[in-house]
Amino acid sequence: MNFIKRFLLSFSSLLLLTNSSPVPTILDTDIGTDYDDQVALTYILARSDLFDLKLVICSSFNTTARAQIVAKTLSVFKRFHVPIAIGNITGVNNVWEFEWAQDYSLEQFSSDGGTVYQNGEEALANEMGKATSENIYHYIQIGPATSLAHVLESNPSLSKYIRLFAMAGSIYYGYDNTSTPSKEYNVATDIPAAQIMFSSEWLYFGLAPIDCTNFMQFNGLIWQQFLNYVISSSAVRSILTSYAVWYANGGKNIDAMEPFSPGTGTSTMHDVLAAFLAGAYTDVSPTISEILPLVITRDGYTQVNASHGKGVNSCLKFETSNPYLSTTVVGSIVLESIIKPTNKS
Repeated sequence: MNFIKRFLLSFSSLLLLTNSSPVPTILDTDIGTDYDDQVALTYILARSDLFDLKLVICSSFNTTARAQIVAKTLSVFKRFHVPIAIGNITGVNNVWEFEWAQDYSLEQFSSDGGTVYQNGEEALANEMGKATSENIYHYIQIGPATSLAHVLESNPSLSKYIRLFAMAGSIYYGYDNTSTPSKEYNVATDIPAAQIMFSSEWLYFGLAPIDCTNFMQFNGLIWQQFLNYVISSSAVRSILTSYAVWYANGGKNIDAMEPFSPGTGTSTMHDVLAAFLAGAYTDVSPTISEILPLVITRDGYTQVNASHGKGVNSCLKFETSNPYLSTTVVGSIVLESIIKPTNKS
């Protein structure tokens, strides 16, 4: 517990020194299928002192349904100035969280003052084009890179002034912390897109692979404290109600290292680590990161390749021998941020 207290104090001091103004940010998400996207989006919205959210693009499969979940979440925070971009529909997949958003349509979001771009990739290209040497953007990629790759195929220079933070890949360890790397979902869903993302010229590329994200579950005391705010906090209430819907509709069958339920803690928060690292840039604590030359193979594996790979700041493990001590630190910061959102806009 001493480690947790020390880290929280140093993290708070770091933010005061390094984040005088929020960074223009694009979120690329496949929200609704796994629950970690919802927590990542909520964290980003809660930390308006760190993130100036410029666009949320929904990518892969049922993108209109995903956009409706984003719209309802934005409405909880009254953030109608954040546009939603709908990426190409690429098929049908489980969107277990959608039932939570059925009572808030995209038409209602527009009526409330929001903007929905039906041509999501065009909107994404336009927003990425606003990044300059004097106006650096963060791009948080927490789903298959389908939309991003389509944009970069047409205009590869758009990544030049953008720092990318992606949840993707499996370098040395696979799902369930097996010693054999896995075909990580975001990569395997669209391998050519992942190859384009990894080979592009980014100002900075920070990676949260499953080597670290396997351990990203928030439970125990920090979750029980979070539950206490269900009445007083609309943000907490939106998390708990949407989580319950997702869990009941099929999310309960998702694999995780530890048991989970709305009453005991979260499923694996893979995507939250990418958002957390974006907010904490340039510090990667409590992870240990190494710059590795990575490529995506034709069959969807993430491999170190000194001849062809570009340098990626890859989170490989945590600072504590027990990784759950470190993920408790991340969870404490994320959940506390959602309980008490900042008001900066």
